Amino acid sequence: MSTRSGKIVFLGKLLVAAMALVALVALPARQLAPSVTLAELLAYCAIGVACVMALIILGAICSLQFSQFILRAGGTDAQWYWFASEPKGLAALREQQSEGK
Repeated sequence: MSTRSGKIVFLGKLLVAAMALVALVALPARQLAPSVTLAELLAYCAIGVACVMALIILGAICSLQFSQFILRAGGTDAQWYWFASEPKGLAALREQQSEGK
């Protein structure tokens, strides 16, 4: 399977999952607000799911940018704290970097 068709399949699965989530929320919500039409309720749910997805994506981007900032400022990647010491050569690399400034 090519990369492009794999991405299309993934997006299709994501769309089906989002529609299922909207349906799961919309049907019980219909009983809570009987005066709202089903089309309006589905639209509200779809907008809500889109907003939640946008917030998740924004949070991931901010988190990655913050992690890159820490690494560029000379910090150690948090994953290295699982090990007893820093990776080999990191101290020498930091020394070279500080001498170059």
